[in-house]
Amino acid sequence: MDAQNLSHRLKTVAKFVPQGARVADIGSDHGYLPAALALQKQIEYAVAGEVVKGPYEN
Repeated sequence: MDAQNLSHRLKTVAKFVPQGARVADIGSDHGYLPAALALQKQIEYAVAGEVVKGPYEN
């Protein structure tokens, strides 16, 4: 899975994000959802938060 190949769960969540939204993804894991939404030009802005070292560094 990556920003261009989301899991079924993240694809489902993405469907609820309105066009031009500003997104806060807290506990973002690897940031795939906000990255995918930005690549698709679906969102205007995103903040992804993570405290676990591995996902944060990714």
